[in-house]
Amino acid sequence: MNIETHRKSIIHRILDIQNEAVLDKIDQLLNQEGYVYDVSGKLLSVSDYMQEIEDILKVSEENDVYNSEAIRNKIFKK
Repeated sequence: MNIETHRKSIIHRILDIQNEAVLDKIDQLLNQEGYVYDVSGKLLSVSDYMQEIEDILKVSEENDVYNSEAIRNKIFKK
């Protein structure tokens, strides 16, 4: 089964769930697996997101400033 078919199958099963506790477990799992989307549309895990925040805070605390080229390289992973 390809990923798109698998995804649709899961969606249909979720739509049939009547048990609130099961839905809460699914919600919790999804929250652990993904948090936000990056600029390319990829879902970042919570740990990846937290690492990005820590990196930004570290630079901020050290009074370093990203220049435009550094930001561009980070966004486009050059």
